[in-house]
Amino acid sequence: MTQTFRGLRLKALGVALPRGRLTVEDFAARYGAEKVARLQKAIGLGAIHVAAPGETASALAQRAAEGMDLGAVDALLFVSQTPDAVAPATAALLQRRLGLGGHVLALDINHGCAGFVAALQLAAHLLLHPAVREVLILGGDTLSRHVDPADHATATLFSDAGFAALVGKGGDDEWAFANATEGSEAIAIPHGAPFRMDGTAVFNFTISKVPEQIQSLLTPAVDALLLHQANAFIVRQVARLCGFGPDRAPCDFTEHGNASSASLPLLLCDLATRHGWRGRRQAILAGYGVGLAWHSLRMPVDFDLPFTLRQETP
Repeated sequence: MTQTFRGLRLKALGVALPRGRLTVEDFAARYGAEKVARLQKAIGLGAIHVAAPGETASALAQRAAEGMDLGAVDALLFVSQTPDAVAPATAALLQRRLGLGGHVLALDINHGCAGFVAALQLAAHLLLHPAVREVLILGGDTLSRHVDPADHATATLFSDAGFAALVGKGGDDEWAFANATEGSEAIAIPHGAPFRMDGTAVFNFTISKVPEQIQSLLTPAVDALLLHQANAFIVRQVARLCGFGPDRAPCDFTEHGNASSASLPLLLCDLATRHGWRGRRQAILAGYGVGLAWHSLRMPVDFDLPFTLRQETP
């Protein structure tokens, strides 16, 4: 499905990272230097962020929203594969904790690596209604609690993080979405069992499906291709197939790992706060993964807006 909207604005974006951090040296001590060296060469393995015991995705997302003006929020979406509980909805808990009014629509979205773009698309629909002034998207994951510590291929990959995005109305900017879903269990967290992933199936899906969707959005011209940071090898391959070099398709996987639904917000905040990106750039944001689902969005990103990256010192 392809959908186009006008008059939307990304007003603020924040990411919060937990204090815990595991590095290549930590992985080498746990799994052996030879295995880790192979992962470094194959996927660009670097460091990941690890939530403390009891630190939830919602707590990280709430921290990411600190300093945002939430007075006009009429809907709250919480995007995560690792909610606080099966019930109640984490969005309802966040609504109360943030002091939002009882009128606010609060919904959980069970989604992973494509979840940020999917939530932006749902927010765009909500903002079509005159009664909805702003939508607050909160999300993130604590996948480090769900991976098998003995499985070095996944335990070294996934990073914990939370994000907050405030979306409202204004201007005449065009946001063009494309989305698709296969309904595959190649990535799964079964009840009572650890995270599992068929790496070969996921790689083949990403290389075969994602570039075609991105290419459908390349008109008008795009300045930057901002990809979900699955791993450094996949980022390079998708960028190459879409005709983008590393200067226009940045990669921060080695620094932060795969942060699931927080991956794209983390990349955006990293570019604004650590790499000095400024001004407006026409960009494509692409998320892909669990589902298997792939969602892309062409939009102008204003890197002069309030983008914050909160990271506690280990």
